[in-house]
Amino acid sequence: MKRIGIVSENYNNDSIAVGRLLKKKYSDQAVFVPLLKSISGKGLDEIRKVVKILKDEIKQKKIDLLILVRDLDGLTSEKKKINTIESWAEKIQKQLVINPQLFIVIFELEAFILADIETFNKIYKLKYQLKTSPKFQSEPKELLKQITRKSKRKYKESDAPEIFQQLNFQKIYQNHKGQNSFQSFIKELENTLN
Repeated sequence: MKRIGIVSENYNNDSIAVGRLLKKKYSDQAVFVPLLKSISGKGLDEIRKVVKILKDEIKQKKIDLLILVRDLDGLTSEKKKINTIESWAEKIQKQLVINPQLFIVIFELEAFILADIETFNKIYKLKYQLKTSPKFQSEPKELLKQITRKSKRKYKESDAPEIFQQLNFQKIYQNHKGQNSFQSFIKELENTLN
């Protein structure tokens, strides 16, 4: 069984959430291990520090594969932003013994929640209907906060691991597709796992 490390902009919210979602489909093939608890957000841009900690954690936690998750906070047409993230990943890759798989999330990880809006509605007791493709919803985090502002339970970023635990993997796969999508990421991941 492979041990797959996950690095994201937020260990507690994003890395754990992504691990829980992937576990739904791949629990018989892999164990998902969040990494870099001590670094978040823009701290990931400190390549030297990131690589030093990653080298130790990869060795210590016996990681076979590494997934790097970064929010684009923009559209796939924003090539400069994509190039910046790809360059960041290449700099990390050059210094590690394993080849990381980069996953650039269009806008933010909360777009996955929008891809299975029925589960979100059930958790928050809402009847919200998404009017656009979840992948292209700008500021999905803010949208989730807005649509829960009048409900008993308000959406907080720290809710992500709980929500991702309940999301339907197949719905996200079907609804978050195209370039730099959950679907394209999963296809790459499956090539690596097989």
